[in-house]
Amino acid sequence: MLKGNLIKYRKKLRIISATLITVFVQFAVGQEKKLNLSEITNDSINRLIQSFQNKVVTTKDDFLWLKEAYAFTNSLNNEQLKLKLVSKLSFKGIRAEDTALFRRINRSAISMGRIAKDSVVLAEAHWDLAVFFKRKKVLDSAYFNYLEAQKIYEQLNDNLNSGKLLMFTASIQESVKDYLGAETNLILAIERLKRTDSNRNLFFAYNDLGIVSEDLRQYERAIEYYNEALSYVKNLKNGESYRIRVKNNVGIVYRESGKYRKAIEKFEEVLGTPNADKINISLYAKALNNLALCKIRIGDTIGAESKIKRSMVLNDSLESGSLVSSYYSMAELRLLQKDTSASIEWAEKSLQLAQKNENNKRILENLAFLARIDAEKASDYAQNYIALTDSLQLEERKIRNKFARIRFETDEFIAENEELAKEKEVLSQQKQMWTGIALGFFLLGLSVYIIINQSAKNQKLRFLQQQQENNEEIFNLMLAQKQKVNEVKRMEQKRISEELHDGVLGKMLGARMVLTGLNKKTDSEAIKERSSAIVALKDVENEIRSISHELSHSAYTRIHNFVNSIEALLQSAKGNNNINTIFNYDENEDWDSLVGDVKINVYRIIQETLQNAVKHAVCKNFFVNFERIDNEFVVTMRDDGKGFKFEKEKKGIGMRNIRSRVNKLNGNWKISSKPGNGTTIQVQIPLKPNSSLKDNTKNQLQDV
Repeated sequence: MLKGNLIKYRKKLRIISATLITVFVQFAVGQEKKLNLSEITNDSINRLIQSFQNKVVTTKDDFLWLKEAYAFTNSLNNEQLKLKLVSKLSFKGIRAEDTALFRRINRSAISMGRIAKDSVVLAEAHWDLAVFFKRKKVLDSAYFNYLEAQKIYEQLNDNLNSGKLLMFTASIQESVKDYLGAETNLILAIERLKRTDSNRNLFFAYNDLGIVSEDLRQYERAIEYYNEALSYVKNLKNGESYRIRVKNNVGIVYRESGKYRKAIEKFEEVLGTPNADKINISLYAKALNNLALCKIRIGDTIGAESKIKRSMVLNDSLESGSLVSSYYSMAELRLLQKDTSASIEWAEKSLQLAQKNENNKRILENLAFLARIDAEKASDYAQNYIALTDSLQLEERKIRNKFARIRFETDEFIAENEELAKEKEVLSQQKQMWTGIALGFFLLGLSVYIIINQSAKNQKLRFLQQQQENNEEIFNLMLAQKQKVNEVKRMEQKRISEELHDGVLGKMLGARMVLTGLNKKTDSEAIKERSSAIVALKDVENEIRSISHELSHSAYTRIHNFVNSIEALLQSAKGNNNINTIFNYDENEDWDSLVGDVKINVYRIIQETLQNAVKHAVCKNFFVNFERIDNEFVVTMRDDGKGFKFEKEKKGIGMRNIRSRVNKLNGNWKISSKPGNGTTIQVQIPLKPNSSLKDNTKNQLQDV
């Protein structure tokens, strides 16, 4: 009988539910008809979603409306409205208990975003999925989706959202102790956020950098980052809440670095802030416990117990995980009071609560403490500590490796897609080119041959003429540099002459006259004056020594004419084209002793390579290195530009230029380049056997 009534009740409930769903779907369809394409805004979408939330009868599941809203979305014909709705539903459904439903909605958002080529919808869908996985503690999947969303916003030049997502990826990296990776992403986030006016996000970025630096035990740097975070607080609403948070973090840094008295000052500043317990009661409870713990560690137990108990009451009311820290502080207090059994009892309570909350950091802290004070179970606690440490390190290492692999594979995938797109574009252009050539080959063949042949001859003549002019320019530059060297030498000789004549000679003459006058005197006054004369002579000795040292230093400070010419060339490119240039060479080698023909041709090779890097490679950095390897002078030039496929590129006048100059010097050269990886050119020029640039330099110094 009871079973039959239950079946009838269920049937009635189904009929009522079906009726309600039909009514509200019709209502929503009516809403769609009211919306023109021009009216599809965030407000209109939110009103449509709100209609489902308000009208559908809910149960304990607050997201029952989500399934009906998604079903309605799939029935729409308006693709633009459908795309907007499914994107909003993906965001709304992150907290839904029906995780399978959220995943279906989110997959639809990603798929529709790709089809519509709507980058914003696609980025938001990956962002929703990342938050979902983070809540489920699937960190590698969360990291991957944060990274996917960030790359889209980066391409859209959306610095605000790109910076936020870099902060979120850094937060995940910090949780698995990938501190260097977290630090890198936070610095990148700050670079992007500084292009916006988001003071709040900049505050959190610098605050997180301080936490990461503390984890790396770079305590001074952590303080600097926290101070930088404070500089953004003045522009924030409710800034006092942010300010006391940073002060508490600074106190923790001082505590972890063993500066307990400074830590106490910071925690007292937090607690002394007016209405601190109302501004942020959770932080207030933490500051109470932190202050008590620091006092305990300097042996001051006055008021410590009351502060710990007060923090326990607050944390208990908040159901906060910080209760673990309060129990631990009480354990340290009882140990200081030499009540070991009570200390063990509090530490075990802290350990149990930490295990319940899966707080591995506090579990390890309590295991280490108990292993130190509980002699009977010390071995068990130590073994548990080692086992947990090993398992955590293994798990964290696995996740960090996954992060690295995800980032590598993502970057590699993007690079491959870009390469494929370029190849398709090149193939398309080549196809069009060859089609045009085939159509006009019969009529234009002879004319093209004559034009190309004449152009090649003219180009060769221009090349030889330009090369001659360039050689003359370098020769004149070398002469000018030589004149500057001689002028510096003359000025230095004049200065030394003046120093000797005005300083040393005058003092020696004075001392000689004094000693001559005292030669026949033997009284105490004469002895005293002789002593003064001897001191004067010592001053002369010191002055001569000083001049000698200056001369020695000047002798070894050489002016590099060839090197200066190269530096001037690179500097001019840096100023005119806004690129960074780097020039490395061994300062102990006398590069000026190279044969003039070598210097002229090397200068022109570098000039040609630099022009190609600026004009074609669109590089940001250009690097030149001089090196002496056995009997060879090796010049390496490298840029970080877009590169090219060398075997497919036409060999233009620039390449012929370089080859011609290298052949003149009986040298060898090689070039390596790949699309996206820059270009490297290395030139090897033979020198005379058994010659030494260093020996040549020493001989020149001896002649001077």
